[in-house]
Amino acid sequence: MIQKYTMKKLFTLFILMFAFLHTQAQNTYYPQVFFDKKIARDMLAFGNSTIEGVASTKQKNNWGIKPLLGQKHYAPKGTVIMLFPVTPYFEEFYSMRKKYENKKTTVYMSEEAFKYRVEALTDDHGRFRFEKLKPGKYYLETIVNFTATGSYQQQTGTTDTYNGLGNYLYSSPIYSTFFYGYDAANRESKFVEIKADGELKEINL
Repeated sequence: MIQKYTMKKLFTLFILMFAFLHTQAQNTYYPQVFFDKKIARDMLAFGNSTIEGVASTKQKNNWGIKPLLGQKHYAPKGTVIMLFPVTPYFEEFYSMRKKYENKKTTVYMSEEAFKYRVEALTDDHGRFRFEKLKPGKYYLETIVNFTATGSYQQQTGTTDTYNGLGNYLYSSPIYSTFFYGYDAANRESKFVEIKADGELKEINL
């Protein structure tokens, strides 16, 4: 009976420790400044300007994988491009994300603030277009999914070295390079400012 009680206490302690470690492993931050929806709504009111461009990304050296650096991948058809008005709230959100975000920390904006955005979809060539925008500062962001190519080396044999008398001296390994594909995704973003009504901005995201 005592052993059963002790095991129950140990199990409870284990659950509490696991929950504590989980909370330590992932922190969540939100901007603390007031979100003024009137400012956001006014910034997203109709105008006569356009932002258009192409969304793409390049492979990066993540998780110890050696990619073929420099290879460009265009956003697949139907990729969502988000446009946010750069309000004081958004400036605080972006500043916090640059300062705090890492593998253990995520910065989110509030659900209400996230609603004040405009979305566009990419075509077959990764192109997108936002129309009827007012002059102002905007932030564009997307997640580009792609199939990346990595490489690794593996020993596939040896070569033996002998002296002039035919006696064995040593062996050297022979390595071959192998390539493989893997799924990956990168976040791409850019600030864009429209200075005059009717302006057309062409960008690469």
